[in-house]
Amino acid sequence: MEYEIEAVARALYSVEDDAQVWEREPEILKEEFREHARTALALLAQHRRQERYDSQAVAFPYAA
Repeated sequence: MEYEIEAVARALYSVEDDAQVWEREPEILKEEFREHARTALALLAQHRRQERYDSQAVAFPYAA
């Protein structure tokens, strides 16, 4: 999971207008982006769980 967090943090960082080189940034800034990445990954997991729940077929017996 740490690899995914780091990859998403770097991706979020790279879309910043003033993004420099990730490796040269202070740890406090990197940790801010890692926190955003954790939030994004948690929301994605929640969304996927909801999609699976919503896609489950519900059979209602009825008389024809």
